[in-house]
Amino acid sequence: MAEFTRINCATAHQLWQQGNTAFADIRDARSFAMGHIPGAVHLTDASLNEFLQQLDDEQQVVVVCYHGNSSQGAAQYLAGQGIELVSSLDGGMTAWGQQYPEAMERG
Repeated sequence: MAEFTRINCATAHQLWQQGNTAFADIRDARSFAMGHIPGAVHLTDASLNEFLQQLDDEQQVVVVCYHGNSSQGAAQYLAGQGIELVSSLDGGMTAWGQQYPEAMERG
C-alpha cells in the first residue's frame, strides 16, 4: 500500500518557496477563506477529481488541515490514488500561522 509522509512547517515552507509543490487544504470553506497558504487549493469532495487531473505525474502534494490530524487520512487517501509524493503537514494551519504569519492569504 502506498504511504504518505509527515513533514514539519519548516520543510513545508521550503517546498512552498520553491513553488513546485501543490498544497491541498481540506478545511471548511470559511476557515480556508479566513487564511490559507498562498496558492493552496481548497480540496473538497467536489474538487477532488479536478485536482487529481491537474497534478503533474511527479508533483509533490502537501495536505493541510487545522492541526495536522485529518490531513493524515486525506494524505493516505491521495497516496492510494497513486500520488507518490504526498505529505501531511504536522501542526496544520495552526502551526503554519504561528510560524509564518506573513505567508497567509485571505479570501
